[in-house]
Amino acid sequence: MLELLRSVFGLYWPKLTWKLYYWFISPKKVTLTLLAIAVVALIVSRPRYRRRMMGACMALLVAYLFLLSPLFSAPATALLSSFVPADSGQPADAVVVLARAGRLQGDRYETALDMVATGRSPNLLIMGRSQGADVVKALDQRHLSPHLVSAVCVQTTKQEAESAAAALGAKGLQNIVLITDTPHMLRAWLTFRGLGFTVMPHVEPLPATVGYRERSLLAIREYLGLASYALLGRLQGQSPNTLSEVAKAVADDFPADRCFMTADQLRQVFMLS
Repeated sequence: MLELLRSVFGLYWPKLTWKLYYWFISPKKVTLTLLAIAVVALIVSRPRYRRRMMGACMALLVAYLFLLSPLFSAPATALLSSFVPADSGQPADAVVVLARAGRLQGDRYETALDMVATGRSPNLLIMGRSQGADVVKALDQRHLSPHLVSAVCVQTTKQEAESAAAALGAKGLQNIVLITDTPHMLRAWLTFRGLGFTVMPHVEPLPATVGYRERSLLAIREYLGLASYALLGRLQGQSPNTLSEVAKAVADDFPADRCFMTADQLRQVFMLS
């Protein structure tokens, strides 16, 4: 029963948090919702409770506006990054780049290509099909030819870590540079270490165009993610297995012919020249 609850929770929780993210990012929607609740409370509640209901709604609105302010976003993000060690700059078996949607991804792929160009690693693992195609195009433009693999069956940080184990762990590639943004790095670092990787985290700052409201909600989402991953046993020190054992355990979930694409396969699918 517990395992069933874990699987259901793990399946729907990421989708729920992103839906809440896009809803909470709109002050207009949240304010109108709270006003609607206040109006309903005034209509249906007893007179002696109306003041309390109105006070509660106003308190929620003030708390919401505070959470979306720079007074919260800056320290909340800084706290997340304070636990992550700095990138040592040492050579690695592979560079692993985690996915973000749209402009949230920043310059992470250019950073990864720079690492390849300077010889830090000959192996590049990209999360996402379209992201992999973009990286292949950039590699061709820069005349770089690392061994690239794109993981195309991933939606969550857990799946990204497990797919990395399937792609790299079976080959004995354990020492990685992990690239993702500031809010996400702590959870990603702990998750990858929990599977047995030796991780050098390379934090990619969020673009300047990402406002403090989005930064606040990304930080809140990560705090919720850390709590849920701890509850589900996905963080560092909670897995007794070695990376090779994890690679064997997840091999059936990430078959090579369906879940990984090489640079040549991406060129064929996306007709890249």
